[in-house]
Amino acid sequence: MSSTEKPGTAASPTKQSLAPTGKLGFRGRSATPEERAQVFEAFFFEGKRRIPYLQQFFTLMALSAAIAAFGLVNDSAAVVIGAMLVAPLMTPILAIAAAIVQGWGQRVVESVAIVGAGALAAIVVGMVVAFMTPALRSDLPLPGELLARTNPNLIDLAIALAAGAAGGFVAVRTEASGALPGVGIAVALVPPLATVGLAAGLGLWDLSLGALLLFVTNLVAIVLAAGLVFVAAGFAAFRDAEGLRQSKLASVIIVVAVIVVGIPLLLHSLQRVEQGDALAAVARQTTEWAPGMMVTEVIVDRSVDPIEVTIGVTGLEPPPAVAILATRLAEDLNADVNVEVGYIPLTSANALAP
Repeated sequence: MSSTEKPGTAASPTKQSLAPTGKLGFRGRSATPEERAQVFEAFFFEGKRRIPYLQQFFTLMALSAAIAAFGLVNDSAAVVIGAMLVAPLMTPILAIAAAIVQGWGQRVVESVAIVGAGALAAIVVGMVVAFMTPALRSDLPLPGELLARTNPNLIDLAIALAAGAAGGFVAVRTEASGALPGVGIAVALVPPLATVGLAAGLGLWDLSLGALLLFVTNLVAIVLAAGLVFVAAGFAAFRDAEGLRQSKLASVIIVVAVIVVGIPLLLHSLQRVEQGDALAAVARQTTEWAPGMMVTEVIVDRSVDPIEVTIGVTGLEPPPAVAILATRLAEDLNADVNVEVGYIPLTSANALAP
């Protein structure tokens, strides 16, 4: 335990840890001891406050995970948003950032443990909902709200960084606390965890890992961005504190974690770009191949070799030979393709009034 963590500390940090640092904050000065106590008391529940806080936290976690899971199953964005408002995860995640910049090693561990236990509880709830919902085990496509949380990209990382900065700003500027629910909605925390449980309950491990990646991305990005805001606001560990070394080490770990999760996010982003380019190429070539027809569906599966292309068209006359379109697509995509075209005749009739 560092010198800034003394046994018997109650709700707020020690007097030594609240001492001015001499660094500039948002208001051109270091945060005062009173400001530090006010801000950090909102994140750390110690002594007699701990048990009531944990009871409330896990109750809300279970309820928000259940709401999110049922919302995902019903493909209801409104219900999922409601789960984000109920979710209590933002407080312990911001506590991780606050403890890191202040150099409170023990509080970092405690806050990480709370987040981890809450995340595990949400995943278990998602698995229970999956077992309770036979419709998910049918041959019907999975809900779009669920699938949307299984393939994160760099945009999700950018959203989490912005939300983390907003959360840190709201924490140090208590007059802006009304914006905190909006921060919780902007960055999804519980819905990805519920998705992990739902997908795991269905045995869809690839989707489960994708949703878990989204949650981890949100977690580390919020901690990094909020930590930077805390430092800029003058809440960092003072220079001669033993906790400063712990703060630097934890900060490096968080930066490395952001870089690590950024690699698969970059790959997913590149795959989305390639998929978008392929869809655009297929739509363009189909329009040139049959200019008098309407394209109703375009599906490109690049995970197989040759690439599977499924196209739906409708018109008054049958389309030209599909081999012509396949040749054009193979040249445009620079890959072997297997093209299937579904044609729906478009009928019309005229009638004269009696």
